[in-house]
Amino acid sequence: MTEMLDTVFQRYGSAVSVHHGETDTQTRAMIQPLRKESKDEPFSVAPLGAVEERVWRYLGPREVCVEMGDRVSFGAEEYVVRSAAAVYVGDEVAYYWATLHPEE
Repeated sequence: MTEMLDTVFQRYGSAVSVHHGETDTQTRAMIQPLRKESKDEPFSVAPLGAVEERVWRYLGPREVCVEMGDRVSFGAEEYVVRSAAAVYVGDEVAYYWATLHPEE
C-alpha cells in the first residue's frame, strides 16, 4: 500500500519545499484548503487589520517528515505547520499529514 501512495504523490502531487530546521527538501505533496462549514469570510478583523484564518491540509510522502513549526513552500506561498503526524499502515509510516497556516 505504501508503494501505491508513493506513486500517487509523484503523479498527482504538487511541487513543494519542506523547511525542517536547517534542511530544505523538495518533494511532491497534496495541499488543499480546509473548508469551514460556516459561510463566514476566511478572515477576521483584528485591531491592526485583517487576519488570515484559512487552514490548509498537507498530505505528503513518508520520506519527508513534517513536524510542528516546519515551513512548507508551495508556489509563491509560505505556510507554517501547526500540527502534524505520521499515518501508519501496520508498523510502517504510509504518509504524513499536517495542517498549515499562512506564514505571517
